[in-house]
Amino acid sequence: MKAVAAGLVLAALLAGSALAQVSGKAGSQASRPTADPLAVTPISPSQAHTGDAEMIRTKIEQAGYTEVTDLSRDSIGVWRARARKGGDVVGIVVDKGGRIKPEPR
Repeated sequence: MKAVAAGLVLAALLAGSALAQVSGKAGSQASRPTADPLAVTPISPSQAHTGDAEMIRTKIEQAGYTEVTDLSRDSIGVWRARARKGGDVVGIVVDKGGRIKPEPR
């Protein structure tokens, strides 16, 4: 009987300790400022994956552009390229939301 009581006391102490650690973490997170949900984490051009580039190229072609060249991603995540639409070669911008727009001249 004493062994059961000792086991229950030990379990209660461990549970209380774990609860205090979880509560302490929640309190420290609440006191820190939250990250801006619209903030952009800059990347280097070398971090742009080949798979990402092919996906963007395909998306540009599906929007009616052909001969997509000079596809690159800048440090804030915006893709830029040159492409042909109709008879004209135009600059293309693919923003972080995936919207494809002709680049203003």
